[in-house]
Amino acid sequence: MLNHIAKKRNLIERYSQGERNFEGWDLKGLDLSKVDLSNAILRNANLVFANLWESTLCNTDLSGANLSDADLCGASLLDSNLSNANITRANFSYAGLSGAQFTNVIFSSVNFRLAILNCTNLHGMNFKGANLQKAYLLEANLSNTDLSHVNLHHAFLFRANLSRSNLQNADLSEADLSESSLHGANLKGANLSEVDLREADLDRVDFSEINLRLANLSGLNLSNINFIGSNLSKAILRGTILHGACFNGANLWNADLTNADLTGADLTGADLRGVNFNGANLKHAELDVGWMNEARICQTILPDGNISYRSCRS
Repeated sequence: MLNHIAKKRNLIERYSQGERNFEGWDLKGLDLSKVDLSNAILRNANLVFANLWESTLCNTDLSGANLSDADLCGASLLDSNLSNANITRANFSYAGLSGAQFTNVIFSSVNFRLAILNCTNLHGMNFKGANLQKAYLLEANLSNTDLSHVNLHHAFLFRANLSRSNLQNADLSEADLSESSLHGANLKGANLSEVDLREADLDRVDFSEINLRLANLSGLNLSNINFIGSNLSKAILRGTILHGACFNGANLWNADLTNADLTGADLTGADLRGVNFNGANLKHAELDVGWMNEARICQTILPDGNISYRSCRS
C-alpha cells in the first residue's frame, strides 16, 4: 500500500515540476482519480486495474499502454492517443473521448455507456461485445465497423457515418440515427424499435425481419426497400416514398402512412389493421382482399386509381 502511495506521490510531484515523459512506468492498481496528466507521455505504461476516475488525460499519449480493467469513468481523454492500447474490460462510462485515436484497438467487453465520442474516427474498428448504451457518437466515423451484437440502446448517432457497418443483432432501440448514413449496412436481426431515422441515408439497406416498432421513417425515400416479415407496428412513415417497396408478411398494425406514396408497393400478407392511409397513394399496389375494412382511408388513392373518402369525418 505504501509502495502505491509513494508511486503516486512521485508521479504527481514530477508532473507538477514540468516533467511529462513517463513512458513505460509501472502504475498498476494506482489510485489516480481526479489527477491531471494532460499532455503526458504514458506510452507503454502499465495501468492495469488503475483508478483513473474523473482524471484529466487530454492530449495524453497512452499508445501501447495496458489499461485492461482500468476505471476511467468520467475521465477526460479529449484528443488522447490510445493506439495499440489494451483496453480490455476498461470502464469508459461517462468519459469524454472526442477526437481520441484508437488505431489497432480491440473494444471487446469495454464499457462506453454514456461516453462522448463525437466526431471520433472509428473506421474499421471491432466493437463486438462492447457497451455503447446512451453513448454520444454524433458525426462519428463508424464506417466498415463491426457493431454486431453491440448495445447501442438510446445511443446518439446524429449524422454518424455507419456505411457498410455490421450491425447484425445490434440493439439500436430508441437510438437517434437522424441524418446518419447507413448505406450498405448489415442490419440483419437488429432491434430498431423507436429509432429515429429521419433524413438518414438508407441506400442498399435490407429491412427484412427487423423490429421497427414505433420507428420514425418519415419523409424518406425508401423506394424498392425490402420490409418482408418486419415489425412496423405503430411506425411513423408520414410522407415516405415507398415506390415498389415490399411488405410481404410485415406487421403494419396501427402504422402511420399518412400521405405516403406506395405506388406499386407489395402489401400482400401484411397486417394492415388500423393503418392510417389518409392521403396515401396506393395506385397499382398489391393488397389482400378485405384490407379496406381494417385500415383508415380518407382521400386515399386506391390500387385501381379511384379516390376513397370512406373514413373521412363529415
